[in-house]
Amino acid sequence: MPQDVADAVQQDIERLPERYILDFLVQYFVAEVNWIDQLIHPPCFLKEYQQWWAKETLSSVVDVEFAVLLLRICSYASQFLPSPAYTIDTIRGMFLADIRNTCDDVGDNLATICVNLNVRGCLSRVQHLCFAGLRSWWEGKTNAFWEALSSAIRVAQRVGIHRDAMPSLQPDMHELEKEMRRRTFCNLYIWDSLLSRQLDRIPFLPHNLNTENWPRMHLLSNVGDANAPEGFTERLLQARLARFWRSFGPMHGAEYDSTMAEERYEKFCSEELANLPSAFALQPNNECGGRLPVLPLQRQLLHITIFDSICWNFRPLLLLEPSHVLNLPTYKQVLLCTQKKSLAVAALNVLEAVSALHGMLGASHTRYPSIIFHTFESAILLACLCMDSDFPGSGCNGPPRAVIIDPLAVGVANLTRERCIHAAHDALSRLQMLAEVNNMAEAGARTLTRLLDKLEGASAVAQGNIVSTSLQSWSSDNDA
Repeated sequence: MPQDVADAVQQDIERLPERYILDFLVQYFVAEVNWIDQLIHPPCFLKEYQQWWAKETLSSVVDVEFAVLLLRICSYASQFLPSPAYTIDTIRGMFLADIRNTCDDVGDNLATICVNLNVRGCLSRVQHLCFAGLRSWWEGKTNAFWEALSSAIRVAQRVGIHRDAMPSLQPDMHELEKEMRRRTFCNLYIWDSLLSRQLDRIPFLPHNLNTENWPRMHLLSNVGDANAPEGFTERLLQARLARFWRSFGPMHGAEYDSTMAEERYEKFCSEELANLPSAFALQPNNECGGRLPVLPLQRQLLHITIFDSICWNFRPLLLLEPSHVLNLPTYKQVLLCTQKKSLAVAALNVLEAVSALHGMLGASHTRYPSIIFHTFESAILLACLCMDSDFPGSGCNGPPRAVIIDPLAVGVANLTRERCIHAAHDALSRLQMLAEVNNMAEAGARTLTRLLDKLEGASAVAQGNIVSTSLQSWSSDNDA
């Protein structure tokens, strides 16, 4: 490293918060945050963290890349504070906002130096770009997360993470590092699938990724059963669900086909839901909970994704014009009526899983995007369905679906308008509480309030326009 660059690095390092603060945030991240995405392997990271502090000077780009990774992790971890277990907004007398700003500022400077020294990048760079994106997401800046994800995927492809299934390309690499590269790329695929759908963008990655390059190792030393869930099992299941839905190609812009939507749903039930590991099933086996303490939390995250993906399958029916529906054959009108109920039940199940997750996290103020986004969007769907004064209707139930597992069947049979409206108002209450600490929740509460105020007088004709306008209004408020 040239001396002038080394001097610049040292000047930035001297601006870091004191070590106690960074130690606290690293320990908090490992204990309370890393379970969500599993982007790092804690034992390896903590060992490297201690070695990094023991160095008198940072003499290589690898050292500087690790410094950026450390700072991105600390900034990200600070977004989870205060928490039910840590209720003050300072660490060692330094405000969390000041800690975050310092970590971000120094991290930005060092990241620029790393790019100038090594354009190609490395696994640490992919990881710290991901953490920078996650921090933006927690701040309600979904578009910034999308941009960071784009950069992370480009670096990942430059360093060959997407080709690690070919042993000849990395003959001397340790198996643990190979596994972390696979896990990192798995996360990139999940986020690419999620954000491209939420933002109505074209994904960066193809849907048919080589499954030979997917995670495969158990990294928990205390798991004796090879079939027992491991910390990364939930992420792998998320990737598989994303691959399933992406296999049908982009659905935005295409006219809604109720028959195809029904076929997708039945295939999802028979191929995906029927083959979930018992610990993650919709009716789970709880025997493994003691070996993996975060399993109940991860299970709720997966269930949110399951029911949210069902919502996305049926949601375009809200954009159908009533005049178009009236001209359809009777059997298709009955099918659409059933699918409207299915959409409502799926949205209710999302809200139920979100409420359970929020409760497990202490039912307190949080910036967690999954809680905020899914609370908002599911409530919007329910409110828009209830714009039709006849919803859920009567006498339009179609025949039972020809699947062994149908998670919506009981709910469809017992659905009431009152339950949908009550759930939407409960969602609004949650958003209003979270709005005290999060701009995304504030924008969502504002939009949902406007929609619920219109609910009594709105007509079915306006239904499709309302759902589109509401989501676009929230998106623009959110990223403003």
